Amino acid sequence: MMNTEARTNSSRPDVSTLQLLSSARPAARLEPLPEPQSLPEPVFPQFPELLGRDNFIEQDSREQRRWSAPHIYRAMRGWMVPWFKSRLLPGDFQPIIAYLFTEWKCNLDCHYCWAFDNRVKGMTEDVARRSIDWLHGTPCRVLALMGGEPLLRPQFAHKVVYYAAKKGFWNYVSTNARLLRPDVIDRLADAGMASFNFAVDVVNEKPGLPKALAPIRPYFEYLVKKQFSYGYTVFFN
Repeated sequence: MMNTEARTNSSRPDVSTLQLLSSARPAARLEPLPEPQSLPEPVFPQFPELLGRDNFIEQDSREQRRWSAPHIYRAMRGWMVPWFKSRLLPGDFQPIIAYLFTEWKCNLDCHYCWAFDNRVKGMTEDVARRSIDWLHGTPCRVLALMGGEPLLRPQFAHKVVYYAAKKGFWNYVSTNARLLRPDVIDRLADAGMASFNFAVDVVNEKPGLPKALAPIRPYFEYLVKKQFSYGYTVFFN
């Protein structure tokens, strides 16, 4: 009998807990959302002397086909300095690279991916700007545009790269390159794109594997010809 009573008493909440649970509490006050901000309109061209120089490698000397001091400085500021900060500064949050998923849709239907022609909307200018501003308060200085296909909206990508570059970010894009026309290349490179990563699965297009080199080869060659003038890198994954 005593054991039963003891178990019953131990299962009852104490008076203070009962009052806390039963007392009416004011509804949580929601702070109003800030007014959405747009990204600044990029200045283009910032380097008019580089437009139209699509034969840079063939005409210029071998000495000019090397990375110059500004290129090396930009790479060190983007990668090396944040890496050392992540190892030397106190605290657990010392990111080196941030992935900004600006798009969730894709223009290609790969058999292993769900992103083709879905209904998910891409990132807004307000979210992109606030994300970059927040990241600027961390040691991170490498910003990767990801998707989906990040170049579905080339004007939006241009704005993101321009704004991030002005904040000192080393910009990187992973793309299937089907939308990487010469005018898009020039705008992104002029804005401050530091690296183009081509996502390619095969040389020639196959069923279920549309990410092929053959359809984008002219864009790849154009990129390579101008990489030392603009100072970006080009690679495949």
